[in-house]
Amino acid sequence: MSAFLYFIPEGFFTQLIQTTYAGMASFSLLAIPLFMLAGNLMNESGITEELANFARLLLGHIRGGLGLATIFACAIFAAITGSAVATAVAIGGVLIPTMVKSGYDEDVAGALTATAACLGPIIPPSIPFIIYGVIANVSIAKLFLAGIIPGALLAASLMAYMYFVARRRKYPIQPKASFKAVACGTWKALPAIFMPVIILGGILGGIFTPTEAAGVAVVYALIVDFLLYKKLKPRKLVDILLKSGLETGMIMLLLGLSEPFAWVVAVEQLPQLMVSWLSQAHVTPMVALILMNVGLLLLGIPLETAPALTIVVPVLAPMAAQLGIDPIHLGIIVCFNLVLGLVTPPVGGVLFSVCGITGMPLEKLSKAIWGPFAIALLVLLLITFVPGLSTFLPRILMG
Repeated sequence: MSAFLYFIPEGFFTQLIQTTYAGMASFSLLAIPLFMLAGNLMNESGITEELANFARLLLGHIRGGLGLATIFACAIFAAITGSAVATAVAIGGVLIPTMVKSGYDEDVAGALTATAACLGPIIPPSIPFIIYGVIANVSIAKLFLAGIIPGALLAASLMAYMYFVARRRKYPIQPKASFKAVACGTWKALPAIFMPVIILGGILGGIFTPTEAAGVAVVYALIVDFLLYKKLKPRKLVDILLKSGLETGMIMLLLGLSEPFAWVVAVEQLPQLMVSWLSQAHVTPMVALILMNVGLLLLGIPLETAPALTIVVPVLAPMAAQLGIDPIHLGIIVCFNLVLGLVTPPVGGVLFSVCGITGMPLEKLSKAIWGPFAIALLVLLLITFVPGLSTFLPRILMG
């Protein structure tokens, strides 16, 4: 970007400043710090232990039940935080030691948790969906709805994989919890389960926008802790605000600098050139999606999700529009691919997080990750070849 503008003698700094500001001056982007703050508040309030306990009570009596409980807990926690790393640290820190003590292989437990943590940016609310929606000018509410079926499909596929592994390795079965224990665990975890219902229900009911839903989530998280859990102290609130602010600042800076990049892409007509090349090579839209999958998977290995989105979306979104690819379908594919990069060695952020909380060597976890990663790839291919999995709910519920 800087190299491109360097050769334009007039208006360099003006263009850079104006486009950078335009990249951050969006009402929709207010959802990012608010959702981050809501997730951090719920995480610090002790909801993680309640969710983990609820999932264990519900599924522990099945073969491989602790693994199933981990996936289930990750899915619920994902709907609160929208972050893969936060999900891996919070749920993994509680359930991985429990699985290991119960006789599960450490590498299997770590690999399963790392892959299940990818549900964070897929199940709404999702920070990557907000970033994609702002850059590609696509409805964030529709993207939230589009992520439900792919997220549920990934969770169900990982559960089937875990059940197969547990039967083959003869992992132990936990005693079945009593109805009273399950009811008590459900009651304690209910505030967390209810949070995504409020967010999606409010958006679909026309009560508030996705940005306003983020503000409601923050208020709800504070009310839940002050009335029920009572674990947040004033000193902790300051730390949570600082942490959320730092995370937001990094993402907003990346988004601001993505706008000058998008301007360069438009000026140089890169999407049109790529579409022209694809049409000359007689590449169909489906083949183009397969090529995008390969490129995005490779890009997701060295790059985090947010900076990768700021690089690829300004190029892929206009190109996909000219090829007739649904922008909602494209958004799910792009975010799914880049999130999988978080569990791809050697630089996967989620892998390092799991290694950090367990003390497991990265080499050991990297070998075990390929089983659940292959399952996630199969789900990605299914989503790619069946666009209706992404577009069905937005079309039915929002038109």
